[in-house]
Parts: sequence; C-alpha cells; structure tokens
Amino acid sequence: MKHALSINPAMAGWVTRPANRPVRKAALGSSLVVALLLGACAGNGPPAPPSAQPLAKSCASFSPSNLPANAKFLRTELRPTQTVEESHYGTKEPITLPEACIVRGTIVSGPGSTIQWAVELPEGSDWNGKTITLGGGGFDGFIPTDDPWHVKYVLGESALPFVRISSNSGHDTEDFAWGVDETALKNHAYEANHLVLQVGTHIASQFYGKAPTRRYMVGHSNGGRSGLMAASMYPKDYDGVLALAPAISQQAHQVNMGDFNRWIYGQGSKGTVPAQSHWISPGKSALFAAAEIKACDTLDGLKDGIIGNVEACNYVPTDLRCADDVAGAQDDTCLTSGQIEAIRLNYTDKTVPITLSNGMTGYERYGRGGAATGDWQVYAFGFEYGGDFLRKGFSYIAPTAVIQALTGSPTADSISHDPLTMAARWKALSDTMEPKTNLTEFAQRGKLLVWYGLADTCVSVYRTAAYLDQVRQNGGGTAFNGFARFVTSPGVGHDLTGPGAANADLITALVNWVERDVEPNRLVATGTSDKGKPFERPLCPYPSFPRYNGSGDPNKATSFTCSAS
Repeated sequence: MKHALSINPAMAGWVTRPANRPVRKAALGSSLVVALLLGACAGNGPPAPPSAQPLAKSCASFSPSNLPANAKFLRTELRPTQTVEESHYGTKEPITLPEACIVRGTIVSGPGSTIQWAVELPEGSDWNGKTITLGGGGFDGFIPTDDPWHVKYVLGESALPFVRISSNSGHDTEDFAWGVDETALKNHAYEANHLVLQVGTHIASQFYGKAPTRRYMVGHSNGGRSGLMAASMYPKDYDGVLALAPAISQQAHQVNMGDFNRWIYGQGSKGTVPAQSHWISPGKSALFAAAEIKACDTLDGLKDGIIGNVEACNYVPTDLRCADDVAGAQDDTCLTSGQIEAIRLNYTDKTVPITLSNGMTGYERYGRGGAATGDWQVYAFGFEYGGDFLRKGFSYIAPTAVIQALTGSPTADSISHDPLTMAARWKALSDTMEPKTNLTEFAQRGKLLVWYGLADTCVSVYRTAAYLDQVRQNGGGTAFNGFARFVTSPGVGHDLTGPGAANADLITALVNWVERDVEPNRLVATGTSDKGKPFERPLCPYPSFPRYNGSGDPNKATSFTCSAS
C-alpha cells in the first residue's frame, strides 16, 4: 500500500538547482580555482571527486554526465537535516535524516511512460560504499524516498549510510489507467528499477569517485513484489533483496475477490440482501477482534494479546450471533449470520477457475489476527457501507481499478465483473507482473530475505508461502536454504500495525548475511504492549511461530522457541 504522505521540498527548506542553472565559478573562490588548476598541471592525479567538498557545495555544483538508460538529469536538491515524524501508525520513534544531496531526473521510455527517479547521496564521509534501491507500494506513481512512511518504516536508520535509489516506476498517477500501455506496465512490473539502478550506480560513481561495492534492494508490499521480480528477471542486479510483505499474485487477488465483495457489500451471491447485514463495521471488527484473541491467545503458550499459533486458531463467532439479523445489522454488540459468513470467507481460500502465471488458480486465505491490526477496515471491509469508492476496502478498490482499465468502462467494478469473460487478458497481465519461480541464477550470488506479518489482510501470507514452495522445488530444499529465508511476525498487519512485534533491523541482517556469511537464523523483532512496555519476539521461519517456553521473562525473545505446533 502507498501511504498518502510526502515530503514537500518547499516546506522542508530544500535547496534546489535546476539542470540549466549555471554554477558560478566565483563560488569556489579564486585561490581555490588556481590551486586546482596548478594541481592538475603538476600531474598530481585526477581531480578530487565532488564528494570531497562540503555537501552543500558539492551538491550545488554536481551535474552528472553520460547517464545510462537514456536518463536525463533535471536538478539537485540539498535536503537539510530533518526529523521524520510520520505518526499515523506510531510504532516507531521519529527518525532523523542527515543532510543529503538528492539528484533527480527522468527516463522517457515512451509516450505512455516517463520514469521519474531520485538518487539520494549522503555526505562523502558517511557513505558506506553501497546502494539500496527502495521499491514503492500500491500501484506506485510516487517516489518512495520522498514518502515519510517508506523512509521511516521500510528503510529506517540502517539505510542512511547507503546511496538511496527510487522511482515512480514509470507513471505519476496512483490508479491503474496507465496499465493498458505495454511499456508503462513493464516499467511498473520490473523494468524501471533495473534502469534506475544503472543510473544510481553511475551517479554514485561520479559523485564519490569510486563505484559502489554492493547493491541491495528493499521494498514493502508492491515494493516487495518488485524485489522478487528483480531476483527473477535481473539476477545480477542486487547482492541482496529484502522483500517485506510482498504483494505478489496481484491478478490472482483481483480475479478472486468478486464473490467476497458481492457478499459484504450487500448483494450476496444470489441477489439483494438487507443493507449492511453482511458488512463488518469498525465497531464489529473490534468486537470480533477481542473475541478471537480471547479464544486463541493462549494457543502459543502465553496470554499476551497476540495470536501466535495461527494454524490452531479456528474460532467461529457463533457466540456473537445477533438475535435478529435485520435489527442487528447496525448493532456493534453482535454479528448477523451474514457477517459471520463474511468472516468465514475472509479466512477461506478463494477459487475462480482461471489459471494464471506459475499455474496459479485461486487466491489463498488471510491470516488470523487481522481484525486487531486495523487491516480489516483498510483492506477487507472499508470504512463506510455504500460510501465513496475510496471508503471501501482495498479488496474492492484495487480489483475495480484494474477492471476499469482493462475493460475501458468507468462503471465496471469487482462486484459486476466476470473474470471468465477475459481469462486470457488476466493471464497475460499475470505473466508480466508475477515473479518467476526459478531463482537459481540469483541464488549463485545473492541472498533473499522475506518477511511477513501473519495478520496481514491485504496480501495473503499463504500465497507467498505457496510461491516460495515453488522456488524451493525448482532449486531443491538445501539450495533454497542457502540463499533464502522466510520469516514471520504474528499479530502484525500489512502496515506493520497490531499487537505483535513489528520492528526489526532486517537490512543489517541481510547485509551481514551477504558480506559476512552470518545466516539470519536468530532474528529478533521488538514491539510495545498496549501498556507501553517494550517486548521482544523471535522472527521464526515459516510456518513455525514463537511458542512460550513456560518460564522466563515473557518480554524477552529467549523465553520463546520457534515451534511448528
């Protein structure tokens, strides 16, 4: 998901220099100019790279040349030291961004797709010699290094010493209207990150006077999918890929949510039903969340408000059934029969008989615990019954946006669309967007770390598990474990919300694995309880979960063992 916050250069006090604005030589000072000229004449080697000067001066004068991929340089911007609050989700302290030089430009791939890119250059003495590419979210259409949520939660402080590279993936709108253009679609699917990596590597080499020694990629949601695409399409691009809650199999989601949406938005599968009697309001989500946690909390050995053993949780809220389905439709103290069925559907695999890329048919269920994270309203049920388009859940909004683009009809939606009428079109779209299951070439040199919140109700953890099983089968179990890890956090939703432990320095873990051969076998995540107390949990390899040992400090990861049951 893309988070609707952005850094405003004017508000942030950034200093910008357009590409066509001359740099005054007098700014260097006449004595310095003479010294540089004499040094060059004396044969003292090549001139110092721009990064040898103070960042404000080097940024103002920097103009990269001979950019690859037909890229065009637009301007540089000096971003002063600033604090990123981004308190909408509130699970981390503010992060302080040091001064950086931001280089911006474009790549015009065709009349329907222009890639806008940004390369953030830290102070020369702070650079660690590496680059990190940041993937986007949703349908992209924004530059994620400009977005506070991505800067704070996806990159974090560990990424500050890197040259940070990102782009809008080839379009500047966040709908899917651009998706009918083949070039724009390929840019979004995989090509933009590949091209912009070349640009960022070139710029870093010119600015610092030496090429990056390592190149990494990190992304959340669609950005995580982009990382898996890079590993499968361009296996030599990155030394390590960190995919957080990767939103793969988007077409499987889009063609399989019709029955669910017809049910919850009051039409049912066989006609009209009483208004709101199937829809889950925020109040009803809270009611169910409390009951689900009460029923399943201790299945992992500890009463802590986190459903850890999600596979053992099979609670059905029949005890919350309303006495009258009509009167109870808007009563947040009970659930109607239709609302109980909506919850069951949320936890049930969906199956539409269309075969997509990698042999996919259907879309897997969502994990337990999502009602306690905020995911249910954002992604499954929306905030208003029958309200504005954008007040509905993402499971309606995203498929509808794609359906309208593919059909050319502004009134088409997930409820009325029959995907069987255009199965070939859905298959072709899936073939472009879906990562390949053979990662053997990437495995020869790269490392892959995948993380998921088990309570995610935007994209299914079970879908990613099925994809990684195919990757494992293509390379063999031993080979898979040599280059890939798949870890999870119970009680954490798609946007890193919920009662579980969502905070972990996975970038450092990936770097240590790539560069020091330290396998990520003992990863720890942290969280804060509803009483404000910090706690730890191990990040367990899927499908295991943290089971309390029965003794020891319940706030320490060492008191838990990753268990399969």
